[in-house]
Amino acid sequence: MVNHTQLESHHGVLMRVASLGVLIIGPAGVGKSSLALELISQGHQLIADDVVEFSRQSNLITGYCPPMLEGLLHTRELGLISILTIFGQDAWQQQQTLDVVISLQSTFTPDIKLTAEKTYPLLGLSFPLLTLSTDNPASLSHRIQCWLMMQTSQHQPENELKQRQRTIMSTTKLREIS
Repeated sequence: MVNHTQLESHHGVLMRVASLGVLIIGPAGVGKSSLALELISQGHQLIADDVVEFSRQSNLITGYCPPMLEGLLHTRELGLISILTIFGQDAWQQQQTLDVVISLQSTFTPDIKLTAEKTYPLLGLSFPLLTLSTDNPASLSHRIQCWLMMQTSQHQPENELKQRQRTIMSTTKLREIS
């Protein structure tokens, strides 16, 4: 039993993907648990499906699975799955600190400001938020893993593009002058 002062329960799936805590949210039936099953089959870990309990200590939010649901995943197509039985002990863990949030939507309208940072508030802290469309034929798990690598990378592709633009513009101006 978790004994922390600040507690909240959220509907969603909490996973450990590439050592990061990933909360997957979205409307009922959008495919959160199916995505979790795909990620588990790729070697990532389930923390909680359907209900995630969160606690805050200092600047860390930790997600837990309610005891009744530990090690279980429910998909509409396959029903209730014992992750421990099917995938083994390494496919589930009891808790994980939260790092990012993925929102699944059946339709997606891209934001005009592609570089704008979006966040998800939880227990007074904000977490990077990525919204993905389930209508996109590209693999959800591959898009998520790419985004997670982008989050942990120190590389700034927007700055690289701006520098290239400046270089091209200065070269063009020099040619026009000479």
